[in-house]
Amino acid sequence: MMPITLAATSVHPLLVDLVVILTTAALVSLLFSRLRLAAIPAYLVAGAIIGPSLIGLIPNAEHVESISQLAIILLMFGIGLHMDTAEIRGELAPIILIGAISCALVTAVGTPIAMAFGQPAPAALLIAAATAMSSTAAVMRLLQQRRQLRDLHGRVAFGTLIVQDLFAVLVLAVVPLLAAWQSSQGGAAEAHAAADPDGLISLGAKAAAGVFGIAAIVLAGRLLLPRLLHIAGKDGGTELVLIVGAGAAMGSAAITALLGFSPELGAFLAGFLLAATPARHQLLGQLAPVRDLFIPVFFVAVGLGLDLHAAVASWWVVLAVLGATLLVKAGAVAISAWACGMSGPVSVTSGIVLAQTGEFTLVVLGVGRIRGLISPGAEAILAAVVALSLMLTPWLFEAGPMAAGGFVRLRPPPWRRRAMRDLSARHPGEGSTKPRAIVAGYGPVGREVAARLERSGFECTIVELNPETVKRQRGLGRRIVYGDAANPEVLHEAGLEHCDAVLLTIPDHEPMLRACEAIRSMAPGVFIAVRSGFLSRGMQATSLGADLVVVDEIATATMMAAQVGERLRSRVPTPPATPGAS
Repeated sequence: MMPITLAATSVHPLLVDLVVILTTAALVSLLFSRLRLAAIPAYLVAGAIIGPSLIGLIPNAEHVESISQLAIILLMFGIGLHMDTAEIRGELAPIILIGAISCALVTAVGTPIAMAFGQPAPAALLIAAATAMSSTAAVMRLLQQRRQLRDLHGRVAFGTLIVQDLFAVLVLAVVPLLAAWQSSQGGAAEAHAAADPDGLISLGAKAAAGVFGIAAIVLAGRLLLPRLLHIAGKDGGTELVLIVGAGAAMGSAAITALLGFSPELGAFLAGFLLAATPARHQLLGQLAPVRDLFIPVFFVAVGLGLDLHAAVASWWVVLAVLGATLLVKAGAVAISAWACGMSGPVSVTSGIVLAQTGEFTLVVLGVGRIRGLISPGAEAILAAVVALSLMLTPWLFEAGPMAAGGFVRLRPPPWRRRAMRDLSARHPGEGSTKPRAIVAGYGPVGREVAARLERSGFECTIVELNPETVKRQRGLGRRIVYGDAANPEVLHEAGLEHCDAVLLTIPDHEPMLRACEAIRSMAPGVFIAVRSGFLSRGMQATSLGADLVVVDEIATATMMAAQVGERLRSRVPTPPATPGAS
C-alpha cells in the first residue's frame, strides 16, 4: 500500500495579516465600547499594538496597503454619493458658507503654528489643511443618537462636514503640487528648470491634459452612467447596479491616477455624478457594509506606522498641538457661524462640536507621508492628536451647550439685522398633519393599496425596484424612491423616521422578511403590514415585527366566499307570501 502524503500548503501573508488585524481591531473596539469611547481611536491603538513599535505581529503594512487604498476609494465614493446638489441651495447655502470660511480660517491660522513647530511651509500648509477636517463618522453618529440632527446646530454641523469632505478632495488633489514645492526648496528645481525649459512645457502640457481628462470624466459620467444604471436596474436588479456603481468608482479612480491626480478624487467624482441618479440611495446602502469592513483595516494600517515611542517621548508636543487644534477649530467655526447670522449659542455649540479632527485628517497625513511631505515622526504625533481628539468628542458634545449659555446675549453682526433662527432642511412630508405611509412594491397590489390610502387622506411614498416604474411615476409627480425596502438608506430617503405605517406588498417572501426586520430595527414604533403568499411565511413576518399579515390564500378565500354569497343572495327570488297567512 502506498503511503498517503499530505502536500504542504502555504497560507498567503495577506490572509494572515487580515486575521490578525480584524481580530485585534474587534477586541480593542469591544474594550473601547465598554469605556464609551469612539471606534476609530480603537483601530489606531490596535494597529499600534500589533505594529513594529510594540508587539511586531505585522512588521509592515505592505500586504494590506491595497485594501487600505480600496477602503479610502469606497469612502470617497460614498461621500460623493451624499453630495446631493439640491441640499446646497436655498436655506442651506449660508450653512455651506460657514464650512468654507471655517476651513479657510483653520488653514490660515494653523499654517504658521505648524511652521513654529519646525515644519517647512508646504508640510505646514498640508498639516493645517488636514486639521481643518472634523470627523464625519463620529459627529453624525452622535447627532443621530442624541436626535439633534434637525436642531439648528446639528444642521450647521452637517453642512460644515459636507464642505470639509469637499475640502478633503481638494487637498488630496493638490498634494502632488505641495510635494513638488517642498522638493524644489533650495533652488535645485529652479536651476534644473532653467537648464531644461522643455521640462516646464512638458509639465504644463501634463497639467492641461489632466484638466481635460477630468472634464472628460465628468461629461462621460453625466451622459453614460445614468443610462447604464437604468439598464442595469431593469435587466439585472440590485446586484448589477452595485457592480456598475463600484466599477464606475474604480475606473474613475484609475483614470485620475493615470492623469497625475489622486485616485480618491476620481472615486469622489464618480460618486458625485451618481448622486443625481435614482440609484443613489440603493448604492449607498449596498456599499456601506463593504466600506465598514475595510475602513477598520485602513485605520489599523495607519496605526501600524505609528511610532508610540516617539509619541510618548514628545507627549508635551502632542498635548500642545491637541490644545491648539481644539481652540483654533472651535473658534474658527464659531466665528464663521456668527458672521453668517447664527445666534451666539448656536455658533458656540457648533464650534465645540466640530473641534476634533477626523478620519480624513489621517487620510491626508498618510498621503502626505507617502509623498515625502511629512516625516513618520510628525505623522505619529499628529495621529496621536487625532486619536485623543476623537476620544474627547462625546465630551465636546456635553461641553458645547454648557459653554453656549454664556453667549445668549451676543448680538448678531452689524451686517446681519437678526440672527438666523431656523435653517433646517426638512425631510419631505415632515411637518404635515396628514398620516404618512410607505408602500413597498408598486405592482397591482401596491397600486391599489396606495390609491385607497390616498383616498383615505394618507400621504404615500413608494419604494420600487423597477427603474421604468420609478421613471414613469416620477414623471407623474408621485413621490417614489428606487431601491430595496430592506436597504436602510432607501428607507431613510423614503422618510421612515416620520412615517406612521409601512405596507410591504412585495410578492417575494425573502425580500419581504428582510425588509420587515430592517424596518422594525430602524423604527420600533411604526405600524408594519405585510402581504404573504403562505401562512408559514406570515408567521415568520410576525416574529420579525409585523403588526398585520394578510395571507393571499386566506384573503382570496374570504373575498371569494363573500362575493359568491352576495351574488347568490341577489339571484334568489323572494318567496311569495302565503295566502291567508297572518
